[in-house]
Amino acid sequence: MLTSSFTTTHWWIAAIASGIALAVAAQSLATSTKSRLLTALPPIAGGVAIVLDSAARGYDGDTPLALYTLTMLGLTLCRIIFAGYLRRQREVIRSGKALEPATGKQTALFLFTFAAVVMAMAVLL
Repeated sequence: MLTSSFTTTHWWIAAIASGIALAVAAQSLATSTKSRLLTALPPIAGGVAIVLDSAARGYDGDTPLALYTLTMLGLTLCRIIFAGYLRRQREVIRSGKALEPATGKQTALFLFTFAAVVMAMAVLL
């Protein structure tokens, strides 16, 4: 495991960096200035929720930070993996056409890919 020697400080740094990475990756999905600002909120809100929940429970372990980091990195990698599909969807939006809803197969593929990415990172991290 690459993170077996991580201290709590290292996990905090990894959590902050992974939250920023997801916020940056999500910026390209936004179509307006307002939506760009709103795409930064979920990673920040997730980080704040972890801190508040851990504090409320009196939990000092690194597990919540590791799980947050793993999830943020997993979503960031999925954004990179599906870059071509997302680029095509953005072009449809720019052309003024309506987006077709994701099919069941597309949703299943995303969820499978996300699970595979997170499991692979869990083994490596």
